[in-house]
Amino acid sequence: MDYFEVLGVEKSASQDDIKKAYRRLASKFHPDRNKSEDAVERFQKIKESYDVISDPQKRKLYIEQEYTEVMNPKSFTKSYWNRVLNT
Repeated sequence: MDYFEVLGVEKSASQDDIKKAYRRLASKFHPDRNKSEDAVERFQKIKESYDVISDPQKRKLYIEQEYTEVMNPKSFTKSYWNRVLNT
């Protein structure tokens, strides 16, 4: 899951742009407002994405991890299985 894609922002987006995108999507998909079956799941993805990319340290680690996974297949495989087994 690409956190930037979930929020609909570029990787170079400012904190204000990220916050605006989060608020717009959160109000649209909040389970109290949106009664569709996938609203809870989408809202959780939006919240998780915001939690990671709104924090400068977490954002930096997320971007570095994504780059490492592309450049190092062994690292990707290891991190993939860690994520799968720990969820």
